[in-house]
This record gives sequence, structure tokens and C-alpha cells, in this order.
Amino acid sequence: MSVALIPAPRDQMAWLQATATAYFGELAPDEPPPPLEEIIDWFDDPDTFALLIMHQERRVGFALIERLDAHHDLSEFGILHDWRGKGLGTRAAPLCFARFPGPWALGVAKALPGTARFWDGLLPTLSGVTGLARGPALTPYQSHSYTFAYKGAP
Repeated sequence: MSVALIPAPRDQMAWLQATATAYFGELAPDEPPPPLEEIIDWFDDPDTFALLIMHQERRVGFALIERLDAHHDLSEFGILHDWRGKGLGTRAAPLCFARFPGPWALGVAKALPGTARFWDGLLPTLSGVTGLARGPALTPYQSHSYTFAYKGAP
């Protein structure tokens, strides 16, 4: 199953906002969805990257990456509900890391048990991952976090 990662074109902002609203509704049901201004920031800030996860020319998910001083942060990573469990996230995650080789951090959402299974199972198996360390949750919506470095092709 082929997967591609492409920068989200500005004309996909409405789709990304709708998708992010549903995604955040799963992760933090008591919180309001992100306002449009926050979504616009992902397109305008040079240190943030909104990426579409594509399969057979269809949008099947998204990744929001932030460049911080010492590392990249996988702020959000979501596969659309109908596409989960098909291996698309497993193929897309290394593409995210390979796009920005070097140090990474990510938090693991606690609202969806499959999220922990996904990251806990995937990260130790990726040949480009070194220095993998599990850490505490960084927000109330996370169960734990990871830091690592990524080098090489996906």
C-alpha cells in the first residue's frame, strides 16, 4: 500500500480544519476545536509544517510538525477513521521523520488506546530511529512521550 506525504496546499485549509476538528474531538472531547486562526498559523509560520498523508491520490490523514530550537515535534498525526488499521500510519510516520532528519519529540494521546499501541510498537522497529527514550506525558491529554533521533530513508 503506497503512501505519500505532501505539503498541504493553502486551498486544503478548510479540509484540514474539519479533519482536525474531528481528530481533536476524539483526543480531547471536553475542549473546543482549534479555531481557524490556529489552522492558518500552520500555513503561515515558517517553523510549522502542515502535511497531507495521501494514498491512491486520496487524503487519508495529516501530520502537523513544528520546528523547535533543538528538535522537531510531531504535534499531531492523524489517520482518518475509515483508513485506520490498514498500515497507512506505519508507512507515513517514517516519511515525516525522514523529511526532517535529526532530533524528534512526540506525545502519545491517551484518549485512544490504539495510539499508544501504534507508537509503542512502531518506534522501536524503525531502522532510522536511535536514542529512543520514553518520557512522561507533556500535556493532560497524553499518556507518555518519546524523544529520539531519526537518520536515513524511511
